[in-house]
Amino acid sequence: MTASAPARILVVEDDPEVRELLEEHLTALGHQTVGVASAHDALAMIEPAPPDLILTDVNLGGMTGVELCARIKLDPRLQLIPVVILTAVADLDARVAGLAAGADDFFAKPFNLLELETRVAVLLRVKSLVDQLDRAEGVITSLGMTIEARDPYTAGHCQRLARHAVALGNALGVDSGLQRHLMLAGFLHDLGKVAVPDAVLLKPGPLDADELARIRLHPVIGAELVQTLRSLDGVRPIIRHHHERMDGSGYPDGLEGVAIPLGARI
Repeated sequence: MTASAPARILVVEDDPEVRELLEEHLTALGHQTVGVASAHDALAMIEPAPPDLILTDVNLGGMTGVELCARIKLDPRLQLIPVVILTAVADLDARVAGLAAGADDFFAKPFNLLELETRVAVLLRVKSLVDQLDRAEGVITSLGMTIEARDPYTAGHCQRLARHAVALGNALGVDSGLQRHLMLAGFLHDLGKVAVPDAVLLKPGPLDADELARIRLHPVIGAELVQTLRSLDGVRPIIRHHHERMDGSGYPDGLEGVAIPLGARI
């Protein structure tokens, strides 16, 4: 979703009259809207072309809207799509189940179209900001791989490190958030080498004291480069401390043992 392109909204509603009303109203607001009658049909549409927002009824016949929401939120590729569940005003059980499934908002039937319009606009604005952060992360990650490509000695290092770090984190039972940080850090940990001249980075012989000091600044520089990206808050400590050692002999801060962030230790 971009500022110039219309948002893509998927309406999942088994009542054809309600579905048509929602489609017409959202389309009139400038959104690209598609309606389906079941959760299974919704999944078939979401897989190849994820929408920017999903509106789903609770009772769909077969898989419920709550179950659909849970499926979406468990998929790393889809979990950031806002899901709004349409419920009856008094249906507390559905609201509780929806919250447990990760629903982003609820809307009571019968609904007020103006209120629905406002809530949809807010969720789409948040989705747009998340998309912008993802694109920024993508640019930074590509930069990390470009820096790696400067040195033939480290070819493929980022991909291998990301893969092995995530596998080790999974074996240790870390949560999904840290696993994501480990994956990103695999690509970004040497980002600070952008400030290291080729004459130092590619030097075939031993480094002198000044050159070594320059190399040892790259974790600090890398952490500073992502300072303004809040979505990388959990990655920044891994970047800064990935050359620390358990005995305190590493750099840049000489941390030791459990003082080293878990992600950096992994």
